[in-house]
Amino acid sequence: MTLFEPKICVWNDLTSEHLDLIYSASNNENTLGLLADICKIDQSEIKQEILLEFYFHTIQFAKSRELNYAQTSALFTIMKNVHNLCASTPYNNNEAVYSYFKQMLVKHSLQRPPYSIGVFTVNQVQAITEYALNTYFRHFNMYKYTFTPKVRVDISLHYEGAPPTPEPVEPTPVEVEAADEAVLEASPEEEIAEQEPTETEEMRQLREIIQTVMGSELKTLQGKLEKMISEQDSKLAKQVEALEESAGLKAGSKSPGNK
Repeated sequence: MTLFEPKICVWNDLTSEHLDLIYSASNNENTLGLLADICKIDQSEIKQEILLEFYFHTIQFAKSRELNYAQTSALFTIMKNVHNLCASTPYNNNEAVYSYFKQMLVKHSLQRPPYSIGVFTVNQVQAITEYALNTYFRHFNMYKYTFTPKVRVDISLHYEGAPPTPEPVEPTPVEVEAADEAVLEASPEEEIAEQEPTETEEMRQLREIIQTVMGSELKTLQGKLEKMISEQDSKLAKQVEALEESAGLKAGSKSPGNK
């Protein structure tokens, strides 16, 4: 069974005791505080604030549609799982998320225990679908960008025949200070000499490898060009010969006016 396999989720995140507290909250600020405590959300982080607002508006929608406790609990977990599935990968999975959302609604709208239960009515399913499309799925890419981990690709290249490049080493503070002093004390002649680095054995080997490969490639290219030019010259000569024959100008032939 996968983590996001559609299954019945009534009372998974919000119990009747939780909903007693939420529905009896005197204002929105108290509701937000209760949701933060129940869902263990740190309101000091911007991403967690966005998530808390998402949960809060889900509860407000449930209140506006006069959903009972079981319906509110199921809706809350469905929308929470939809968001978790969205944020589970940095790649585009909007179709998979919407398919999961529809399957979860079916799971809670048909009375066929133990496969599904009739928590929502047909009208409620339609209202929930419209709400999800106009809120979460309308801003799907925003949630995806905010909550999914960023992908970083480190590329390492290795050329056959070339010596391996040593790993860079961070200089110590003493080495940095000594290098700075050397730069300040360097004479113009020394600076010019430093600008012309001496070719090391590794650099010489790499240069020879590049020259060998490039020389071979240039010879191959030159051969192809010469063959192409020769073929074009031969083709052109045949065309000229054909024109001369059609005009009666080929060597040894008489012009139309001569008898």
